[in-house]
Amino acid sequence: MSTPDKPVTEPVPPTIEFPKEGKETGVATLFLGNGKVGAMVQVWNTEETHSLGGGQVSESGRWAFSFSGAQSPGEHGIKARQEVEGVMSGWSEERKYKVLLRPPINIPVVMEPEEEAEVDAVPVFRGDVTQPIGRVSIIDLDNGLEIASADVDSEMHWHTQPTLPLKEGRYRISAVHNINGKLSDWGRVRTFTVITAGKG
Repeated sequence: MSTPDKPVTEPVPPTIEFPKEGKETGVATLFLGNGKVGAMVQVWNTEETHSLGGGQVSESGRWAFSFSGAQSPGEHGIKARQEVEGVMSGWSEERKYKVLLRPPINIPVVMEPEEEAEVDAVPVFRGDVTQPIGRVSIIDLDNGLEIASADVDSEMHWHTQPTLPLKEGRYRISAVHNINGKLSDWGRVRTFTVITAGKG
């Protein structure tokens, strides 16, 4: 006598934090939200005709990725779902935002650390912006906290290190450029790993 299969419970949908509802973004904005640890989140347009990408949910319950290409200017709508242990959730609530081809403040570019680099507890962050003014903040996307900041110099470069040594582990960061209280969109996600012992 066979026993009936255990019913599979559909996971709850993930949530979307960024882009904010109704916000204006650049063409390669940050997608970020919350989900079940270890799940893979997919973001699609509301018509479900194409995927915008995906990201894995970290130990802190956050997923994040940057759009890999350039979105077309105008109104956009997205929704997200997550796969948990082979079972796909339903869709999240829809999120609408507007893409600008040329935002008032361009996103900062992070040159260092390089993607997937292994660094020590006090890594160097450096990069470029398009206006020789303001301040760049480096944000840890897993907790939303600023871990470093730097004034932009006259050559449109910035250079800094974390305020406090970083703990060992994997990091996903983004950067924003602040000019007189007005913020750029999120820069592209940069992923790196802090190794505090035995590096090299």
